[in-house]
Amino acid sequence: MTAGSGLYILVNANAKRGGRRVAAQIARALPGATVRLTRSIPEVDGLLRGVLENAGSIRAVLSAGGDGSAVTLLNALDRVVPKGAPFPPVGALPLGTGNAWAHALGARKLDTCVRALAKHHRALPTRRCALFECDGILTFFGGCGWDAQVLDDYRQQVQQSPSSRLAKSVWGYLTAMLTRTVPKTLLHGRPHVIIENLGDEVYVIDEGRRLTRLEGARRGTILYEGMMSVAGAATCPEFGYGFKAYPFAERLFDLLNVRVYDQRALSAVLDIPKLWRGEHPLRGMHDWFATEVRMTFSRAVPLQIGGEAIGSRLTVELKRSERHVDAIDWRMLGIE
Repeated sequence: MTAGSGLYILVNANAKRGGRRVAAQIARALPGATVRLTRSIPEVDGLLRGVLENAGSIRAVLSAGGDGSAVTLLNALDRVVPKGAPFPPVGALPLGTGNAWAHALGARKLDTCVRALAKHHRALPTRRCALFECDGILTFFGGCGWDAQVLDDYRQQVQQSPSSRLAKSVWGYLTAMLTRTVPKTLLHGRPHVIIENLGDEVYVIDEGRRLTRLEGARRGTILYEGMMSVAGAATCPEFGYGFKAYPFAERLFDLLNVRVYDQRALSAVLDIPKLWRGEHPLRGMHDWFATEVRMTFSRAVPLQIGGEAIGSRLTVELKRSERHVDAIDWRMLGIE
């Protein structure tokens, strides 16, 4: 068996670090792997249908790109794998900007991950990950408000300075937030949101990080009504660059961590280090664990799903998916 036997790697042709060049490097490092450049969703669907015809030989299907590429892979699998049937093992190779899901699974640099794969010829170690649907899209995090606005502002900043390495780094996110997002927030103010429970059970977390069931919560219960800076949910604790936006996301596997943060712009800027570290408790932060919620906003707010700006919404529904995925656990492959 060669190092790449049973590995199917879909490389985002539009990846920040150069899809075509990276695809060639991966193919050389993993002889026997099937490495394909992908440029569109229909192309990904078609490739996966071909891969699943050889289901017995699949060790893993990996996306090489950012969080958006991982979300594209998961949704393509959702379309081509029959309901009730398990997904094949998947993996995320970090080739994008934030790489939140890959890093949460223990991935580090791309070449480190590829070398680890090359040394492991047996079944790959995996960990089970929960997923949810945000606006009908299968994902591991998504939200409305500042996080989505920062992503949009960051992309505009990169487009205006395409040769700047600083603009494409974590500092690019921070400068986009401070110079673009914060002024917009000061100008337009914060929207109002109503978060309605659409499921059966809800849990909350107290200041001592203890989980308790929210008594009396049922379908139609209003979990929150007030102003918001960010409102979203996740089953993945990170938000890219080590930003622990949802530090409790993995506490209850079959529930999604719904979170609201509400602070004025200048107070939120001062909170950035605490937000980044995932500190708890934090003024203005509210957490619930639920199966399904609806968020209704007082005005259209920007939405991001898996780190990709989707547009603006007045209402967003977030629902636990019956799908789950076994993803490569890079730490079990010796990556620290």
